[in-house]
Amino acid sequence: MAKICNAQVKSSSGGYNRVFNNDEMGRLMAKVQSTVISNGSELEKIILSKTQNITNLDEYIDNVTDGNIPNGTYVCTKKILKKSSYKLEKNEPDLLIFIVQQRRVCKIIELKDGEYFDTKKSWGELEHLERFNQHIGAKIPFVCDYYVCCFNQSSKEEIVKGFKNAFEIEHVMTGRELCEILNISYEEIIEERKKDAKANIEYFYQQLMAIPAIREMIEQDNNADDN
Repeated sequence: MAKICNAQVKSSSGGYNRVFNNDEMGRLMAKVQSTVISNGSELEKIILSKTQNITNLDEYIDNVTDGNIPNGTYVCTKKILKKSSYKLEKNEPDLLIFIVQQRRVCKIIELKDGEYFDTKKSWGELEHLERFNQHIGAKIPFVCDYYVCCFNQSSKEEIVKGFKNAFEIEHVMTGRELCEILNISYEEIIEERKKDAKANIEYFYQQLMAIPAIREMIEQDNNADDN
């Protein structure tokens, strides 16, 4: 999990400043929000640290076609995909999982860290995945299919509901299912992401107590209790 103390935000925290009418509180909350957003990229980094990763997609596909890739599971990121001849502008998914066995399979993954989703974008995300699936499926020697994976959700039914039924249940995936496909431990990733939680609580408390308005409120409450 990302650390709040490492978050970089603008000097003006805009909306948060107005919510609290306090610049220091606004900046702290903006750092928390920035950390929440960055957790998605942190999740991907952890996953990639445990998998066999493709560094050149064009070379990889050529080698698979020529029978030079041993059986196994391989992962391609959006960054690598964008450098390849298989890119589709503005429609690239987060991950491609290539499973090389007797039957070659490519799983196209849109990875979500949260449990709640921007339902206004659900149909657009579905359209992008379907379009990319058709695009790459016609170009590579793999059977392709697409999925939206909500890493922290354990119920596929809840994922479907969260996306307002835009996705059929066979096109959604839990984090545990993703880890099973990649042959990595879901529990290990969850525990690894908890490591920074204690540091985040301590940092948030320290920064909160450094705000004069907060200290004043606490002192007033303490004096009221004493009386």
